Amino acid sequence: MALLAPRLCALISLVIATSACTDRDPLDSATLGGTGEASGSTGGSTVDPPVDPPVDPPPAPGTTSTSTSTTSLPTSTTALDTGDPTLPDTTTDDLPEQSGRYLLAVSTIISPELPVQFLASNTWTGQGGQLLLRTELQPLALDQGQVTKPRTPVGEALVFEAVVVEDGVFVLDLGEVFVSGAANPITGGDIVAALTMTSAVFTDDFYCGAITGDLLSPLMSSLDGSTFAAVRVDDPNDLPLEVTINCAGDTVTGP
Repeated sequence: MALLAPRLCALISLVIATSACTDRDPLDSATLGGTGEASGSTGGSTVDPPVDPPVDPPPAPGTTSTSTSTTSLPTSTTALDTGDPTLPDTTTDDLPEQSGRYLLAVSTIISPELPVQFLASNTWTGQGGQLLLRTELQPLALDQGQVTKPRTPVGEALVFEAVVVEDGVFVLDLGEVFVSGAANPITGGDIVAALTMTSAVFTDDFYCGAITGDLLSPLMSSLDGSTFAAVRVDDPNDLPLEVTINCAGDTVTGP
């Protein structure tokens, strides 16, 4: 069985420097589970500013993570040990549509402990032998200096169609995007940024990756080195208080 870890490492290394890849592979189309149908005071923090985030799945809560999350994170590679993880030559009949919602947190190098948060509604489909992702990122309101309050939908969602997922990895070129200042817990100002997100899917319930690009407003700054993580949520009205922000499974929370 040809391991995909070297390929994943090569893809992620385009945007971040990693020390080494392991034998852990992202999920393929046969093991990807549900992902939501889309329509359109740093108090309590437990993480240092990110440096070269790893591409491995986060450790099980209570092991080497800097805090214990209330959200279920991957604890094994069971889903990866059931056969050759290479993407099959699927058709839409072979791979039924699967959907779900995730709390997606973007931890910037400007203020890593105050992540900008989205409710990500994802739909996965197989088409012409490819695995495709449709994602809708709904910004969540956050008071300045807050991580968990109030986290209600605000502003227009960012919608991206037919993103190709290959070997469990996808690159999401957001282009120049606008996010309402009500969703900016750092300054409260409207956000304009040109970003690219490179992501690896590790389990049905978790994906994460690195961010490159530039913040254009409310100030000018490179965002290279920023990270993000997305954890499945069953109820968008009951979001986890421990917010996962990178592939290491580091979390932050409110005061």
